[in-house]
Order: sequence, then structure tokens, then C-alpha cells
Amino acid sequence: MSYARSPGAVARPPYGETFFRRPNGRFCDGRIIIDHLADALGIPFLTPYLAGNESRDYAHGANFAVGGATALGHGYFRRKKLDTRFTPYSLHWQMLWLKRVLRMLSPAGPGWSDLMESSLFLVGEIGGNDYNQALFQGRSVDEVKTYVPDGSPASALQDYQELIGLGAKTIVVPGNFPIGCNPGYLTKFQTNDTAQYDSMGCLRWPNDLVKLHNRALRAELAELSRQHPGVAVVYADYYAAAMDLTGDPRKHGTGFGAEPLVACCGGGGPYNTNLTVHCGMRAATACWNPYAAVSWDGFHYTDHAYKVIADGVLRGPHAVPPILAKSPL
Repeated sequence: MSYARSPGAVARPPYGETFFRRPNGRFCDGRIIIDHLADALGIPFLTPYLAGNESRDYAHGANFAVGGATALGHGYFRRKKLDTRFTPYSLHWQMLWLKRVLRMLSPAGPGWSDLMESSLFLVGEIGGNDYNQALFQGRSVDEVKTYVPDGSPASALQDYQELIGLGAKTIVVPGNFPIGCNPGYLTKFQTNDTAQYDSMGCLRWPNDLVKLHNRALRAELAELSRQHPGVAVVYADYYAAAMDLTGDPRKHGTGFGAEPLVACCGGGGPYNTNLTVHCGMRAATACWNPYAAVSWDGFHYTDHAYKVIADGVLRGPHAVPPILAKSPL
């Protein structure tokens, strides 16, 4: 998930500081989940599609993700009379890019099947930005819940079907993160009504929205598995992995004093998240030890948190079966 009112900030320090030692387009202090998966599978970090120029750039795979991308296209949001100044590169665009890369790697169409069969596809998480855009533009959660049947659980199903039609045999589809534990949401929707918070201090209603999304997604994936018994369709439970980390960060090595609901880098306030002063801006500050934090900038996790989540889906228990058990690589 990505949501930033100041997307240019990601190009400035302290983004990227703990691993790459420089900003590199990742909404993180270091690596994100796809990087940790690549590490575990023993392959180089994937080239972002928009940064590649020729087939050798994608020899080990490609990353089609774009910060702020939605599952649904701009037309859907315009019909809802929502502002559409965010990135236009929805999941549909990313599927088109995949086919362009396939043509670069294997100009003869029949060769795609072998390439697809020997590849691992991570599709998502996707859809969180669809809800973010509406909620941060003042739409009610009851309205946004009506987007779920239209959104990524259902709309992405045809993309999964298309992947399988192209020859994919291993598809990993993550659920969405618990946005109610997100410092950005906790700041934007802060309330004195204590009943709206759970025992960890997370907002209940955003997490209920995500649970609704994830249930719908799992139902679609179950149907996909039924239709294609020869394809490994793996649900990656990012929600459970992130909640496990948030509930007991010390168990996962974050160290003493970890505050899972406080951003490491931000513009101040009770959650160190200011919706005007963002991480990367001159007035923002960063914690001295991101390894001890769960949230990096109020909307995204730290390198260490992403590694914990990635490990949970690589080796279990937050993917059934674990990715490493099904990876064709």
C-alpha cells in the first residue's frame, strides 16, 4: 500500500538510509517485501518496469508496482466523483506491462508458456489505495464498503485468469494490511471515542473494512483454485503477519522500547505522523534506530518489519502453503 500527499519526498533522505544508503524510490528506510523475497530466493532485486529498457533488465524478473497504484482504473473513481490526481497505473496497466516484458524476453509467443510456468507471480497487495483515496477524500466507511464487490477481489480475478491462461503455475496473492494500526489513519481519524479502538490501540473500523476485503479476496481465490487444480494459488496473509508484529514487536526482534503505532520518520504528533509535514521534508525528523520501529513513515513499514512479514509468508505461518514450499525457482 502507498499513500503520500507529497510523493516527491520519497526521493529525499532519510528514505533508503538503512540498506541502500540513499533514496531509491521505495517508500521505506530500506528493502520492501519483494526485495526480501528476492533475497530468500537467491535472485537479484527486481528491476522496476518503468526503469528498464531492454530484455536483459528483466532477466531475473520485473516489478510492475507503482506507488499509489489502485486496482480499479480512474474511470471508476470519476464515476464516484472522486479526485483522480493519483497515479493512473492501475492493475490493468500492470498486466499490459507484463505482456510487453514477455514479448521482450520471448518474441515468439509460444515460448511464453515455459517462461510463465517457471516463474513466481506476486500479485499485490492491491486495492488498499482504492480505499485510501476515498476515505482521505472524506467518504464514509459505509460508502467505501460498497466498493469491495467492485474492487480488487473481483476485478483482479480476470487478471489472475489471464495469468493462468498465459501459463502461470504459481500465483501468490496477498491480502491487505491492517490500516487501522497505521499511524497515518490513527492521525487522520483520531477520536476521543475509546470504543473505536482495540486493545492494541488500533482503530477498529478501518481494520473491519480490510477484513471485509480480505474475506472477499479469499473467496475469489478459492474459486480460482477450484477452476484450476493444477495451479498453486497461495493466499499471503499480510494482515495476520502485520498484526502479529504490531501486537508483540519484541518477539520479532525490534528491540526494547518499540512503539508499533508511532512512525519512525514524520512530522510530529502523538503518532509522529503529520499530514502536512511528511517524512523526507526538511521539518520532519527520523528516529535513531529504524530497526526498533514497525512503521517507517506513517503509511509504510520499516525494512525490518517488511522482513518479518516476508518471512511469515515465505516460511509460514502466514501463507498456506508457504511460498518457499511452492516456488518454481
